[in-house]
Amino acid sequence: MNVNKKIIGMDIGGSHATAGLFDPDQRKDEPLSMAGRDIDSGEQATDIIGNISDTILELMGGNTSVQHIGIAFPGPFDYANGVSAICNVGGKFQSTFGLHVQQALSDATGLAQTQFRFKNDAHCFAIGAWHRYGLAGKNVVFLTLGTGFGSAFYSNDKLVEQHPGIPASGAFFNQPFEKSIADDYFSTRWILGEYAGLTGKKDMTVRALAEDPDSPATYVFNQFGKNLGSFLQPWLQQFNCDVLVLGGNISKASHLFEPSLRTALTGLSVLPRIISCSDTESCILSGAAFVVKEERTPGIAELPVTCLRKSEQALLPLQHTKTGHEGYQLYPAYRSGVPVFKGFDTLAAKIANDHIVVMDGFGSVYWERFRRHLHEALQALGKKVFWYDISMCLRPVAETDRMIAGSLNEKDPLFGKRFEGELADFFDPSKLELLQPDADADICIVYGTGATLSGWKGTNIYIDVPRNEIQYRSRAGHLCNIGAVEPAPAGQMYKRFYFIDWPMLAKHKDRSLPNIDIIVDEQRIDQITWMEGHDLRDTLRKMMKAPLRARPWFEAGVWGGQWMKQHFKGLNKEEVNYAWSFELITPENGIVIEGNDLLLEVSFDLLLFSGHDQLLGKAAKRFGKEFPIRFDFLDTMDGGNLSLQCHPRTDYIREHFGEKFTQDETYYILDNKDASHVYLGFREDIDPGTFRKALDNAQAFGTAVEAEKYVQKFPSKKHDLFLIPAGTVHASGKNNLVLEISSTPYIFTFKMYDWQRLDLNGKPRPINIGHAMNNLDFSRKGAVVAQTLISHPVIATELENGQQVSLPTHPDHFYKVDRYEFTGSISIATNGQCHCCMLVEGDRVEVTAGGTSVKFEYAETFIIPAHAESYTITHNTPGKAYLVVASVKDEAC
Repeated sequence: MNVNKKIIGMDIGGSHATAGLFDPDQRKDEPLSMAGRDIDSGEQATDIIGNISDTILELMGGNTSVQHIGIAFPGPFDYANGVSAICNVGGKFQSTFGLHVQQALSDATGLAQTQFRFKNDAHCFAIGAWHRYGLAGKNVVFLTLGTGFGSAFYSNDKLVEQHPGIPASGAFFNQPFEKSIADDYFSTRWILGEYAGLTGKKDMTVRALAEDPDSPATYVFNQFGKNLGSFLQPWLQQFNCDVLVLGGNISKASHLFEPSLRTALTGLSVLPRIISCSDTESCILSGAAFVVKEERTPGIAELPVTCLRKSEQALLPLQHTKTGHEGYQLYPAYRSGVPVFKGFDTLAAKIANDHIVVMDGFGSVYWERFRRHLHEALQALGKKVFWYDISMCLRPVAETDRMIAGSLNEKDPLFGKRFEGELADFFDPSKLELLQPDADADICIVYGTGATLSGWKGTNIYIDVPRNEIQYRSRAGHLCNIGAVEPAPAGQMYKRFYFIDWPMLAKHKDRSLPNIDIIVDEQRIDQITWMEGHDLRDTLRKMMKAPLRARPWFEAGVWGGQWMKQHFKGLNKEEVNYAWSFELITPENGIVIEGNDLLLEVSFDLLLFSGHDQLLGKAAKRFGKEFPIRFDFLDTMDGGNLSLQCHPRTDYIREHFGEKFTQDETYYILDNKDASHVYLGFREDIDPGTFRKALDNAQAFGTAVEAEKYVQKFPSKKHDLFLIPAGTVHASGKNNLVLEISSTPYIFTFKMYDWQRLDLNGKPRPINIGHAMNNLDFSRKGAVVAQTLISHPVIATELENGQQVSLPTHPDHFYKVDRYEFTGSISIATNGQCHCCMLVEGDRVEVTAGGTSVKFEYAETFIIPAHAESYTITHNTPGKAYLVVASVKDEAC
């Protein structure tokens, strides 16, 4: 038979595989031809896949032109990606647990260009029966009654899995009924169990009882129908069910239970038509074959790369290229002297002879797309690869939600509390034990975030993705948080990232670092770079004495300005503005490593995991593996005012948000124009109650707040330093370029008033009056503000060719700020502290530390690890250089 342009539908059961051939242009319920064979669902995965693929090939008769193959596969199963989640069902298909069945079947059949689609048998039955019985325009409930209680729903001529009238899970089986769940009452085991309880006979079948029913069997079936009607009645009413279709082996006994079912449904306002399907198998096969006709959202692996991130910012280039201009560099890189590789083909060649590969990584990797690329490269080398998805071992979503509820704090739209648990807490230990590699595959790869928790021993690959790219991906709507199955709105997703995902993933990465064999930078999605783990660790060790710069990234904002756009060449000029530059916000910055002109980015925290004591020196005792200081730009040049805001006091941030230290800030004015100013501290006559009422009225009624009635306003000029300890009301006004020197926490901004404006998406920004009022220090008012919250420079040391100027910070600040004003060269001792530096006056400097010399441009942030002990700064261009240096105060350690 010529099967060109034909389609195949399959039904996989615990003991059989049946396939039917269909013509997609002729919608018929009966297949053109069929093939089938017995299978042993307790066999090894290789044997199961082999039997299913042999059934397909037998039906095709040697012709490989098949459009697609739809497969009804028992659950639980990740039907969208074709991955088995079957476990603990009497051993059936347990060897396939975690296996990417779609990929395995595509390889085994050699049908790489044929689309394989999967659905559960109840859904396939519904699709087939809906067509067979001509049920267009009806609300239909389909039941498959057999070893389990399957269900499916049609409304508006579509298969629906979410609907106000059906369970949230989209199925009946797990809904409560009597003393248990529905699946325990509407399945073969209930009928046989009840019959055995009445007669003592335990070796019966439903078919035998239906064909020759004795009095106990009649009673059991009658009770079965009564129970079924009792369970279904409220659901059928809610769904406005017009038709109820019964399928599965038990439906063949419908003449014994349908009368009591009908009686139990008499309370419905409209009694649905009941259809007992005489050929469930054909409906399943035709439904599976035509499943491709159902609407389907394209998967990550199928979408254009432009749909996978939402940002105006460019990706990190693949290769280091000279910019052709001097000035601020967007992609600073550390020259490692070790090789960096590019492409999935080189990675495949590296692991081609490894039987076991463990592919772990940070959350937000596009795992399925990555997997497909690597699989193609391995297949080109002639390798048979079985892929196992670690996410099948995750705990149920409801269980995870209960575990993180205290940290997520859904009452607060912005802030949660840092999750103190581990990544392992999200996984079911019993499922991790079930995940086992197949001995007959050339390569078995367990992949996904947390893959090392499988306990497999093999080559360890870690895939990293920068935090800025994670945010861009989340805005595109294609990411899920760890333990979730649906993307959350971007704001809620970020909240869960910050308070739950990132803290536990950082701990997991810390433990993984010593055992990484290969690290991969996945941010470019379809073009990777990678390096060997020992080279990574050696590079991190070398960095501990070298001048370093994190890779900055940039964000627009409602108050954003134009200074960075005008001064930093290479930034996208089409962006509306740039409000922030994440210069050194280490939880969200990466470091770029260059090897043979290729660029690979890893998260900054790897430096801390590699040697926090060498990086931080004396401060390591207090701060551990958390970097204490951040630098970032706030650009309001030709922009607007920041919101009136404050930050939480130390005890408040610890109690409510789980942070170890708080967000004490300073504003260093790098540049300004046109009578710029800073809002700082209260007026002498401040009345907290009146201020609160003004804020509440602004929020409730849109009443403008005259900020100057309550908050002082100071003129700003270049090189001023304004001090903003936690609890201080403040805001940068328009026309400043602020270098924000702060302790590292960075999201705990309690906005009180935002000038009645909308954000760049046309929505109000969240206001946090309650949090703010709980933290504001109303004693910072009047003359005391100018005396204590504006730094008054003091010459600390006269140098041969300049001076060290101390810019005293507030007693609440654990860090100090110095400014070195000099010509030529000066040497600075780290004195056992990490130095965070920026050239704030002058064109560029050359910095030498630990035998490494690096040039840094005006406004570039760089650090000198404590372990470097000292460094030399050389300024060779005319005029005086100003270098700002921030470090932890010795007394704060």
